Amino acid sequence: MLLPSRWGGLMALLAGFFVILLDTTIVAVASPSIQADLGGGVAGLFWVTAGYLLAFSVPLLVAGRLGDLFDPKRVYLFGMGAFAVTSALCGLASSIGWLIAFRVLQGLAAAAMSPQPLTLIRRLFAEDERGRAFGIWGSVAAAATLLGPILGGLLTASLDWRWIFWVNVPLCLVAVVLGIRLIPGSQGGVARFDLLGAALSTAGLSLLVWALLSWSSLSLPATVIAVVLLVCFYFRERGEGANALAPLHLYRSSGYSAASLAMASLGATVLAMALPTMLYIQEVRGFGPIEAAMVMAPDAVLAILLSPPCGRWVDRVGGRGPAILGMSLLAMSLLLIGLVVVLKLNPWWITAGAALLGAANAMAWSPLSAIAMASVAPGAAGGASGLFNTVRQVGAVAGVAVTGAVLAGLGFNPTLAFGVVFGFIGLVAVGGLVAALRLPASLEMSESVGS
Repeated sequence: MLLPSRWGGLMALLAGFFVILLDTTIVAVASPSIQADLGGGVAGLFWVTAGYLLAFSVPLLVAGRLGDLFDPKRVYLFGMGAFAVTSALCGLASSIGWLIAFRVLQGLAAAAMSPQPLTLIRRLFAEDERGRAFGIWGSVAAAATLLGPILGGLLTASLDWRWIFWVNVPLCLVAVVLGIRLIPGSQGGVARFDLLGAALSTAGLSLLVWALLSWSSLSLPATVIAVVLLVCFYFRERGEGANALAPLHLYRSSGYSAASLAMASLGATVLAMALPTMLYIQEVRGFGPIEAAMVMAPDAVLAILLSPPCGRWVDRVGGRGPAILGMSLLAMSLLLIGLVVVLKLNPWWITAGAALLGAANAMAWSPLSAIAMASVAPGAAGGASGLFNTVRQVGAVAGVAVTGAVLAGLGFNPTLAFGVVFGFIGLVAVGGLVAALRLPASLEMSESVGS
């Protein structure tokens, strides 16, 4: 009989996390087949992905706090079940409009799940084991990123594009069964849920993420309104104390604030460089999809291989050194890839940059997550995880949005466009390195601040 345990609980969490990331990477390869079957044009395809991203990014704060209120295990299992249902609906979509609507619902389900694992890992593992746990977590994330396009291509070619969604259903059911059996539960500990704060944050983040994704004539006024709403949210949260939706007082801890900024930089750079790099390899240098995948494969392979030992390294020496090294490798990888693109060097040199990128992910992800959650009191873990994930996700959306806007605006001059894009991404990476230099040397709670 399966009983709750820390490593069994981690296995159950990894099963669900794998499904979310697999779905994120599996859809892109099926886009031509989806368009051929459902129509909708480029704009429709864009919102198949953007709608999911919008719905996934915005509710993370609320989802994290719901974990504190109802128990992160329950919220995680609810999200996983909803993800199974919405995946089935995506596969049944009869038009591009319905597919976008179901993808939005799928994003909401993913948002309910996403903040809970950080809270649960903090509960399951002592400080001297968390680095190892986060390292294994990073390895599974890299494996899902690598396998997503491969599995998506196989399912689309041999069966139908709808199976890229239907394959989630049995995987989710397995994850739910494992979660029920293996993840220890607890009672929620929040006295009250801040409905006004939830409304302000949801409205503000929705407008901000939409403005970043759409780049329409309404983006500027939407951004202004979003900033006003988020400022109101900030002042609302300052007066809520222990009932605050987002524990903003954590930013008085150098560990939490520096880890959050560095993680936002990591998320922004890794996602923002993917599109211009693949466009350059295929459209400018003439590589096919398989060759292009081979060029970038060392990224995922190195992350898979290095994440577990890097996690053990964090447990032995603390998070600051590994994080600084990881963020340094990130900047070096982007510099190398940028030089290959701008100077028109042999594109296979991008493989070396991809290898550095994989090593950077392995070395930075685990210590940044461990340091951030070490600065958090147990009763605020859900809100802290939601805030940490929100900052990371908004950083990623902003990176992708700026990159897409530059490529669209300077498409008449590819050399200039790619140069500006990689210059921007490089500056973001350097900013993340500067943030990492402010990290504390240990994972102890001594820096934790009260509300």
